[in-house]
Formats: sequence, C-alpha cells, structure tokens
Amino acid sequence: MDWQLDATAQSALLATGQTTPTALLEQALGRLEALEPKLNAFVHVDRDGARVAAEAATARQAAGARLGPLDGLPISVKDNLYVAGMPARWGSLLFRDHVPAQDDICVERLRAAGAVIVGKTTTPEFALMGRTDSRLTGTTRNPWDLTLTPGGSSGGASASVAAGITTLALGTDAGGSTRLPAGYTGLVGMRPSTGRLARRYGFPPMAIDFQALGPFARTVRDMALLYGVLAGPDARDPYSQRFPTVEAPGPVRRLRVGWLTSIGDEGATPEVTASVAGAAGLLAGLGCAVTPVAAPYDLAGLRRIWGTLTAAGAARVALRFPDQWREAVTDSIRATVERGLALPATAYVDALDALAAWRADVTANWGAYDALLLPTSAAPAWRAEDEAPPGLTVATQGMFGGWVNAAGLAAISVPGAPHPDGRPIGVQLVAPFGGDAVVLELARRLEAASPWAGRWPALALQG
Repeated sequence: MDWQLDATAQSALLATGQTTPTALLEQALGRLEALEPKLNAFVHVDRDGARVAAEAATARQAAGARLGPLDGLPISVKDNLYVAGMPARWGSLLFRDHVPAQDDICVERLRAAGAVIVGKTTTPEFALMGRTDSRLTGTTRNPWDLTLTPGGSSGGASASVAAGITTLALGTDAGGSTRLPAGYTGLVGMRPSTGRLARRYGFPPMAIDFQALGPFARTVRDMALLYGVLAGPDARDPYSQRFPTVEAPGPVRRLRVGWLTSIGDEGATPEVTASVAGAAGLLAGLGCAVTPVAAPYDLAGLRRIWGTLTAAGAARVALRFPDQWREAVTDSIRATVERGLALPATAYVDALDALAAWRADVTANWGAYDALLLPTSAAPAWRAEDEAPPGLTVATQGMFGGWVNAAGLAAISVPGAPHPDGRPIGVQLVAPFGGDAVVLELARRLEAASPWAGRWPALALQG
C-alpha cells in the first residue's frame, strides 16, 4: 500500500477491496512510530480505540456496507477539540487531566462517516501562538526541515499530514491557525465561513466567534471530500442554521479575482510576493478576470480589536484556576491574562462595537470580486524556537490571515511556487461569507494548473 496516495485514492482502493481499513491504520501507526520522535506532532495516540474502529470499518467493507468515502480512513484531531474519552488539554498544563465525556459535532460526523481517529495533535497553549510550542508538549517541528516550525496553532495537524502519517486532519482557525500551517507545510488548509461547520461542546472561545473548524488535506479533492462530510446545519449550533444545505459547486464561469501582497508599508517577502503573482498569472491564464486591489480591511483597527478580545478571553479561562494559572501558563499567556484582568468592561464593549463597524467596512469595501488572492502568510516557515521570521513581527507574519476570521469569511490556502530554498509557500483565496464553493473551485483550478501532489519532504520519504 502506497502511503503517498491521497485520501480519495485510498478510499477508491477500499471501495474495490485492494486494501482494508486495518491495513491503512497499521500503515499510519507505523509511520507515526517512526516519525513522531522527530516531529512531536501528537499529544495523544489512541491505538486501541483506532484499531477497534478500523476493525469495524473492515467488517463493513467485507459486507459491502461502507458508510461512505471516509469509512476506514485514518484522521487526526487537534488537541483543543473534544473527542469523548480522549484528553483535550488545549496545550496547557491547566488542562493536563481534562478528558471530555462527549464529542464535538464535527467528531460525531467523523465517527458517523466511519473515519478512524488516530489521536490528538499538538497545539500551543490556548491555541494562541503562531508556532506550536508549549510547556505541556514541547516543540513541534516541520517535516520539510526539522529546524523549522510547522506553524500554529494547528502545527501538529499540519505536521501529521505533511509527513504522511494521516491523509486528513481536523484543526481550528481563529486567526489563520489552519491556513498558515498548511502554507508552511505544503498542504491545503481551509477556514470555512463561520457556521458552515457546526460546533458544540468545547473550550470557551478566545475571541468570540472568530474560530472555525479547519480541515487539512493533501489535495483539493481531499479537502472537498472532508468538507462534504463535516459541513451542514445542526440544531445545537445556531450559526449553522444560516446554511440549510451544503452548496454544490456552480458552473464553470469567468470569476473576478482581486489580488494584493501588501497593506501600506507592510507586506510579504519578495519570495512570497512572487509566488502570489505567479498564482495571479495562472488564474488569468485560466480565464479569470484578475486585477490588483487594495485590501478591504483596516489592519491596525483589527489588531486593536484582536488584542482586547484575546486578553479578555484568556483572563476568563485563567480565573477558573485562581491558585494555579500564574505558575502553570507560559510567559506570553501570563502577560495576555494580566492585560485582560486590567481591562475595563467598557473597553471590551467598545471593542465589540468597533468590530461591528469594522465588519461593515469590509463588506462595503469588498468591490465587485468573487474572491481575493493574497499571501497566506508574509513569509514561509522559520526557526522553530523563534517567535517570528527574521525581520518580521508576529503581527506582520499573520497580517493576511486574521481578518478572514474577524469577518467570518471563507478562505483556503493552497501551495504556490515554493521558495528558492525549497520551503513551501502558501497562497490564499478568500471569498465573501458563504462563498466556500468559490474558494474550493478556484483552488481546484490552481492545483490543476500547478499540481503540488507528489512533492514530499525528505523526512516523509525516509520514514
């Protein structure tokens, strides 16, 4: 069995009986055992539970009763999502003993589809860092170069898929936490429109409704496969009720795409700028109307809002542990909590008002475009021990990511032309609220014009 096949191809082999779910799982576990000591991508591995699930999927396969295309495929789930019976530690010593009793809706849907959950992947504390490092799990590394970070906060998820341990993973995205790691590791990472993937049961939000579930895949067709299983309304999530059905892709037409690589004096590195420009050229060659545009969002205003919301969110969680939090959390989280504790309630409400106005401005400034094309991040992956790439701040590195979350939009990162030194570079497609099918279609076109599938980090090939 070739571990380099994507999920769609592996599912096809299951459908024709050329492999079994048990064989796929043992292959995934074998790669995990070989590569995990180098990557540190998993915080918990459920070998026994996964084997039980794989055996049940194998029995359904033998009976000709597969539940669908995900039935029997291994998948990982990020540490901050609830999987009943598995630890959900949120990257924090404060939650080291936390084991939820119920699945989140997304996990319910994975189980109902027959997916085999291998385990939980690493995240930084409270999922609030652009790289994946915590006092709980240590440092997670990038399969493309073990000296580099796979990003955050879904770094373990991206490392798992990029290394070929699982073909699919489920993360979260509150400020780029799926798309940026996907960009650093040569994957497809999506932030669906707010509510498109229903949520229930989980940790309290750090920034109200900014966070969405974030699927990872190796190919766009795999992303569409996973998205199709996860998407859809649920009565337990009022946001999801805005989407009564999962939309089908529309007919092929001439889409209007605006593109940018900078905002004021801040912008992407020359290598990232070149990659985005190359993607713009590809889309123009594929019949899209591609035009340079100005960013439709106020970056400075968003940073102020984000700082206030996350400080209040972190303080709210820390106060659940009044005698522990100061000693248990990292220095950066401690500083964030202290800002939140000093925050007047009026300042928090002012931030909510500012956010409402900011969202209205994004809509008003969007223009007549079906989607925007821009960098996933300002620079490619950097040293795992550093807070940000050389010469950039954490805020600059994420300048193209968090606005999508604040506005509730649909976005996807796909591999663009890589850096001259071989590091992956992600390019991002963003559509208005509800435009998930548009970003998936544009991603499909880009992938067809410049296929990334088949490119693997040396570590994965050695494993």
